[in-house]
Amino acid sequence: MRLMPDVKVAEAVQRLRKSRREAGYRETNVWIPPVVGAALDEAVATGRFKTRQEAIQEALVTVFVRKEDNTTN
Repeated sequence: MRLMPDVKVAEAVQRLRKSRREAGYRETNVWIPPVVGAALDEAVATGRFKTRQEAIQEALVTVFVRKEDNTTN
């Protein structure tokens, strides 16, 4: 049994985080209720999203970034 993390994996994760920070991304930990976790798992299991991260990012973009055009023509 390994007690020490694989150094190459740790370095790769460190490089990924650095490149994302440099690109302006921010890492955030959020506690979610079980019902939200279950919905995320279902969305991934049914193929709606590839990963939980992708599902969470889509939800955040939908709520905080996308602006619907509320004007009538």
